[in-house]
Amino acid sequence: MYLGGNQVFPAASTIKLTILIAFYQDLDAGKVSLNDTLVLRRDLLTGGSGAMQYEPIGSHYSAKEVLKRMITISDNTATNLIIDHLGGIDCLNARFRSWGLQHTVMHNLLADLRGTNTTSAEDMVSLLAQVVEENLLSSQSQDQVLNLLRHTTIRSLLPAGLGPGANIADKTGDIGFLIGDAGLIIMPTGKQYLAGIFVTCPYNDVRGRNFIQEVSRTTYTYLLD
Repeated sequence: MYLGGNQVFPAASTIKLTILIAFYQDLDAGKVSLNDTLVLRRDLLTGGSGAMQYEPIGSHYSAKEVLKRMITISDNTATNLIIDHLGGIDCLNARFRSWGLQHTVMHNLLADLRGTNTTSAEDMVSLLAQVVEENLLSSQSQDQVLNLLRHTTIRSLLPAGLGPGANIADKTGDIGFLIGDAGLIIMPTGKQYLAGIFVTCPYNDVRGRNFIQEVSRTTYTYLLD
């Protein structure tokens, strides 16, 4: 099912999915390690999601810890540390193009509350498909990426529409006037599918959340039959 999948939206925190995959691609290439030390700098500090913004400048973290914070609790400052460690925004944009993503572009570090970083549902699903098919990552890195995505703490969008026993690896985004979610769903039957949904709405309007939940529920029910 495809409806407006190539429409460009603010990426919000779904951009963290692309950054996560870029890190693990570099890990497979031997360019980075989960044991690398990342240092909190003032120029990488930002507000919004996450607690790293309240920690002392100069704090040291392993890349593994920073990645976990970036994905599971969507920490914006942690994300900026990973962006910096991977060479910056221009390097990441080049990577996105190499993956064939047509609408995914970073213009600013997080927190990007104005929505200048962009993507599309088509790009998010395409990227996840490449991960699942092991076109971008080794099987070990694929497992680690999906495991992190299965431990995200925001469960109010795609996960809310799934039935008992379903498993989802996803990343959400929310900047008030835009919400989105993209993920891999595994049904109790073993059937798998990918979903990506973005919705613009009045600021913090619950109708956006309700819409994503309903689309998720309808899709799940249809595929369960």
